[in-house]
Amino acid sequence: MSQYASVVVFLSLVVSLLGEHALPDTFLRCRQTDKKINECLKTAVPDALRKMKKGIPSLSVPPLEPLLVSSMRVQSGAGPVSLTQSYSRVQLHGLTDSVLTTYKADLKHMRLRTDSRTPKMEFIADYVMRGRILVLPIQGKGVANITMVNLLVKHDLIGEPVQRDGQTFMHIKDYKVKFIPEKVILSFTNLFNGDKRLGDQMNLFLNENSELVFNELKDSYEKSLSSVFQDVTNKIFDKVPMNKIFPEQD
Repeated sequence: MSQYASVVVFLSLVVSLLGEHALPDTFLRCRQTDKKINECLKTAVPDALRKMKKGIPSLSVPPLEPLLVSSMRVQSGAGPVSLTQSYSRVQLHGLTDSVLTTYKADLKHMRLRTDSRTPKMEFIADYVMRGRILVLPIQGKGVANITMVNLLVKHDLIGEPVQRDGQTFMHIKDYKVKFIPEKVILSFTNLFNGDKRLGDQMNLFLNENSELVFNELKDSYEKSLSSVFQDVTNKIFDKVPMNKIFPEQD
């Protein structure tokens, strides 16, 4: 390879790496020193979510509408609801319609806390389920649709600094969420091996007791989806230096 060709390859690699480690120019930035950074982030984060509907291929960020999850396992204990649920081919709809109601950024300690409101979040997946609700046994294998209406989500992100190539990155080591829906609508096809009468009765029972059922299961849902949100967030935070996400100055 000639010296000229070597330089061209090197420059191409540098340009490629820079492209992979930068947020799109259309994303709003909030300066670290801005006294109103929380107000800025209340606008910037929902704006970024809308722009990420189709993902960011250069950062390997997947499309967020819908957000696809390969599999999840949800399990409750020995309370009134005792269920084991396995989900595959999960689709999460509605994330990009979220609006932030509060945002508290403590960048010095790498802590981000926010409340968001989502008009309707739909969780659609293939499911396998077995267990009992109150005194009623339940089992099935089909398609689940769990719709959370007017959903308040409390996010708590705890980061840690990672030094690499002379830059500081904010790796999210813990991401916790709390789901507080105004209403939950549950639908499971093919319950009781496709017995329509029993399936319809159980779906009716589930929705008449949806608050009880969801509250018994939500810790597992929260834990599983926290892991998904953490992974998506770190696809950006692990690749883009902190001062590129939160510029120190204009």
